Amino acid sequence: MRKKGALLLSLFTIGVLFSCVSHLKNAKYHYARAQEFSRSYETERAIGAYKKTLEEAKKETEKIPSSQAFVLKGLAELHLELWEDAGKSFLDAFSYGFEKGQEWAEWVSLLGLASVMQKRGLARSAFHIFGQVVEKSRLRPVSMVAAQKYTDMALARALQEDGEQKERLLSSLLRDIEKLMNRDLSCGFYHYLQAQVLSHTGDYGRSFEESVMARELGLPTQEIFRDNDRQIVFCYRRLKEEMSSEAWEEFRILYLKWVESWSWFDPETPDWEKR
Repeated sequence: MRKKGALLLSLFTIGVLFSCVSHLKNAKYHYARAQEFSRSYETERAIGAYKKTLEEAKKETEKIPSSQAFVLKGLAELHLELWEDAGKSFLDAFSYGFEKGQEWAEWVSLLGLASVMQKRGLARSAFHIFGQVVEKSRLRPVSMVAAQKYTDMALARALQEDGEQKERLLSSLLRDIEKLMNRDLSCGFYHYLQAQVLSHTGDYGRSFEESVMARELGLPTQEIFRDNDRQIVFCYRRLKEEMSSEAWEEFRILYLKWVESWSWFDPETPDWEKR
């Protein structure tokens, strides 16, 4: 899968989900600001905001410890790459328990804990947790994060293999993504993931169709949106090489209609790409 912007934890607007206790209120404000800076690629300002988030969250855990406070503390530590501290914070969140209606916090804690495990070399355990979240979570933001991490890890494993084993692993991954799509067909990100995996199976026709679906349904970040456009162009080029002249002409007419509707410069240059 080509490089893309990480979804991990950037989809959660934590601010609206926390109660309005003083330090927690301050922490959620700084976290929301950090998210804004990250989306704008203002890295230094984002780091500063995450540090302020951590400072306020620490004060809250010392004053009024709760699962919510530890989740936010762990998220800040995760973004600051304080892996050991983040892992402890997420475990502390579990120790305080999650009240009814706070299922989102439990799923976020699981994702954070799995991310820490992955960074600290426990890839199998992390992969298992991501898989469980993909299978069981019904919260779209949580499922999307887990699906990205699960797909990245599964795809990396498959591409290390050859022949039948590679095909088997890719087919298994496609089935997992299809289950997600069947559960939430309108999620463009799942179509994006499927398109990426299909390109590795050599099914460029289906990959193209799924990429178009992803674009039409919407994608969570500008970076992923652009990567999806690159996938569309990639499929266009590969299909041009392998299709018969008759099939290619039919596809080209269809493709040009999409290009026109998207206001691209030409069949291989999206509207956001500078000449």
